[in-house]
Amino acid sequence: MSDHSQIIVDIEVGAEDAERLGSAVFDWLVGNGVVEREGTDSVLGGLGHRPGRSYRNALEPGENDTGFLTLRTNGLEIRTGRTVFDAGGNYPLELDCDACQYQVRSKSESSAFLDRAVSWDKGDDRVTFACPRCGQARPLREWRGQFQWGFGYLGLEFWNWPPLSEEFIQSVTRQLRHRTVLVRRHI
Repeated sequence: MSDHSQIIVDIEVGAEDAERLGSAVFDWLVGNGVVEREGTDSVLGGLGHRPGRSYRNALEPGENDTGFLTLRTNGLEIRTGRTVFDAGGNYPLELDCDACQYQVRSKSESSAFLDRAVSWDKGDDRVTFACPRCGQARPLREWRGQFQWGFGYLGLEFWNWPPLSEEFIQSVTRQLRHRTVLVRRHI
């Protein structure tokens, strides 16, 4: 069996504010009953927080999949620090150029993007990726695609949850007061 997660990534918060903001959003989630306050081993390799009494408020309307509640890995993990939030096994990398609508799909183009992701991960905040067709260069966090990646200092990772609702994602985004992307990860 494999695991998956949905990660709401704040793509604007700086390193100095990520932990404070992560704590504030965590308190908001606990206060709304989405997750429990007590830390558990409900995520892979860290401390997580199991679904709370009102977890359904985070899900797509009508979503009745309660099977995830029986899983050992079903918590929220709040990840802070410089992180490339990748799509895991949702590969190959697929990106769409906003300027010319070119779809980056080839192995060599994907490899060039991955090289830039490594540079960002090593500390280069100014790294960009240029569209192979039109040459339009944009910061990595601005690229979108079917299997979205996120570059940032704060991610809220929901392990093995059914689909999060757009309304919930927007509510979290309002709490963060920054732009976010949703990364769907499969491992």
